[in-house]
Amino acid sequence: MSQRTIIEAAKEKVPTIDLADLLCGPAHLRRVGVEWVGRCPLPDHEDKTPSFTVNPEKNVWFCHGCARGGDVIELARFGWGYEKHEVQMAAADLLHEFGHPIPERPASWYRKQERQKPIRDAIAQAKFAHLRRRLFRGLFLPSLVRSEDQDERKEGAVIFWEATEPLAEMMVEHLAEASS
Repeated sequence: MSQRTIIEAAKEKVPTIDLADLLCGPAHLRRVGVEWVGRCPLPDHEDKTPSFTVNPEKNVWFCHGCARGGDVIELARFGWGYEKHEVQMAAADLLHEFGHPIPERPASWYRKQERQKPIRDAIAQAKFAHLRRRLFRGLFLPSLVRSEDQDERKEGAVIFWEATEPLAEMMVEHLAEASS
């Protein structure tokens, strides 16, 4: 799915005033001319006087106190604590919060995933092998070297090598989760 599709769908289906009303709370915005005014709902801005405005005609918001503004996606991003690179997740949560379906991914996305799967699998296998060797060398090899009995070293090496497999698998999974 292109990033633009889900973002455009959220901008099209969810008015900024609706999200502002949700974030500010019922009856905390009042109409002043064409705009709605209230205290800033953003979690990192303690607003003592109303400085937050929403213009429903233009479908934008601005806070004069924290000098931030934008469209409904930016309000969701700031209001719900998403980072700039998580804008697509903010748009998906926005659609979900207001009961709209999240657009389906196009067939081309699935074809691309299938084409790239062997490469992703090879990278994951290389990470696994690398981490497994590093674990063995760093954690277990020093204690094996201390043993003077050759048979004991070989037996210990087999046991320790097998012990690195689940550890390396967990580390690869953790790295994959951290990068997504």
